[in-house]
Amino acid sequence: MPAVDTCLFVGACPFRDAPSAPSDLLALRKAAGLSQGAATGYSSIFYHDPSEGLKKDLDNFLELADWLSFYAVVNPDFPNPEKHVQAAALERRVVGLRLIPCLHHVNLSASATVRTVRAAAEAGLPVTITARLFDGRIAPRCVQQAEPNMQHLVALLNAVPEATIVLSMFFFAELAAMKVDWDELPNVFIDLGCSKPTVRSFDTLPDWFTPERVLLGTGAPFYYWKGSRLALEASQLTSDQKQAILKTTAEEVLRWD
Repeated sequence: MPAVDTCLFVGACPFRDAPSAPSDLLALRKAAGLSQGAATGYSSIFYHDPSEGLKKDLDNFLELADWLSFYAVVNPDFPNPEKHVQAAALERRVVGLRLIPCLHHVNLSASATVRTVRAAAEAGLPVTITARLFDGRIAPRCVQQAEPNMQHLVALLNAVPEATIVLSMFFFAELAAMKVDWDELPNVFIDLGCSKPTVRSFDTLPDWFTPERVLLGTGAPFYYWKGSRLALEASQLTSDQKQAILKTTAEEVLRWD
């Protein structure tokens, strides 16, 4: 079954040698059966100016432009984040924004974050909010990674209901325990690929969330991509629900060229 991976990490990782040269990503595409992929480059994550990092990533992976697109990382606490949003909206290979509060330590309910997400909505860009990037094998030894503040997250979702928001790299249990009425937030989607989902996780998913609003980004090649895929395939979800999670929803939510 063809798939869209909405959470690839590419480029030179400062902590571990992850094979993400263009040839490596082509091999990954073949092995995983990817029709499209959405990536975040380490240059964007760790550069002081994420926009300059994005330019580097777009240049380095230009030969994969027919199937590989990118997120623009924006730090709302930087001066004039709306300018970075507008610049990202002009780049045809950008499928959305990625906020990384775990590394940037931004307050999700602060006015600067709300303005940034609202600017993205006005520009037609979905916003992916990343709960964490690294597990205990790296953090906190190498990075000071902040845990997500779920109250601040709920406040942001309620403050900008018009924005398309994807919750990424949250643990499954964190999402299931959120005290929100998901039906009241129809523009919020969740990406479960890096949420350590089990077969039972997917079996119980319809009890609290609509499967057709779920994406599957695996974190490859930094993380092992098969685990969540195998759990989804072995679950009792219908074939249409599995197709939506693997491909259809991502095609509709992200801004592909």
